[in-house]
Amino acid sequence: MKTICLIGGKLQGFEVAYLARKSGIRVHLVDRKNKPLIHNCVDEHFCFDITERPERLIELSRHSDAIIPTNENLDTLLFLKKIEPELHCPLLFDFTAYDTSMDKKRSKEYFKSIDIPIPSEKPQNPPYFVKPPCMSSSKGARIIDNDSELANIDDSMVIEEYVPGPVVSLEVVGDGNNFMIGQQTQVHIDQEHDCHRVTPMETDPIFREITHLLASNLYLKGIMDVEAILSPEGIRVIEIDARFPSQTPTVVYHSGGVNLLEWLMGSFAGKIKDNKPLPVGKQCNYEHLMAVDGKLIPVGEHVLSDGDDYRLFHESNGLEIFKCRGKRQTYTLICTGATRHEMCYKRKKAIQLIKSDMKQ
Repeated sequence: MKTICLIGGKLQGFEVAYLARKSGIRVHLVDRKNKPLIHNCVDEHFCFDITERPERLIELSRHSDAIIPTNENLDTLLFLKKIEPELHCPLLFDFTAYDTSMDKKRSKEYFKSIDIPIPSEKPQNPPYFVKPPCMSSSKGARIIDNDSELANIDDSMVIEEYVPGPVVSLEVVGDGNNFMIGQQTQVHIDQEHDCHRVTPMETDPIFREITHLLASNLYLKGIMDVEAILSPEGIRVIEIDARFPSQTPTVVYHSGGVNLLEWLMGSFAGKIKDNKPLPVGKQCNYEHLMAVDGKLIPVGEHVLSDGDDYRLFHESNGLEIFKCRGKRQTYTLICTGATRHEMCYKRKKAIQLIKSDMKQ
């Protein structure tokens, strides 16, 4: 049985651990917290700070088939890059691509250099969209409806035109020369511009071409997701993130039948080649619901990060429910079915199970 080692026990770590479980891969987690969010979703948790105890990570690498950074702590990532030559297994991360994607202003310059369609950076009139400049956080993102509000915006924030339309995502895995592209998903956004639900959709051929162009010009060796808006005027790319994403890979797995973790591991083993578009095989609904005053309300995934225990609550054919303990109890539903009707039936069953649990 293969073993992977994750560095970071929050949402990215959960995604990789989930897909590893589907592939029969053991998961070792390194996190400096005594009880990281996903400690009940992995096979073994090693509690230490790699920047203080690098020798422990080097020893773990002797017993691992791969190490995957599942965090966005820049100091940690830079330290991993420094000690990479001492590791005894591959480190599945493209530091060069991440350096471009982590800074939204830097990535915008990259988009413009290869003529990728993006929202206007100098809109003449409101509404405007404001978002943080670094990492994949949505904290602080909002729509501004008038010019007077711009005076209160921090200079570091990215300001661009507000583009209406569905937000979509597409993953790509590369070995530097060959690139495999997954299945397009729709990212449903809550009022705080965070993702609370993901569903599959047929891949737009133009979006697929754009994704390939973005990956190939970065000579991507690893995984990256591309987010865009399907606006009335056409696709507008809003960001790239060259790290293992959360939520969307699970939907790709259930709907398209592809495990992006296996693709990623294959990319570092020379087992990757350009692929054809993936069709939607099954319907899938992935969402987060929070228990508030006896009711269930949709919430963004950031709420889970505040929890201290995320574990499988229920599993049956076509239905998985994960329960997160935190300030407020939150549930993640993964419902699949051959048809939309079947998927909705599974979701109805999930709601009943959750409401029963809430009464206890």
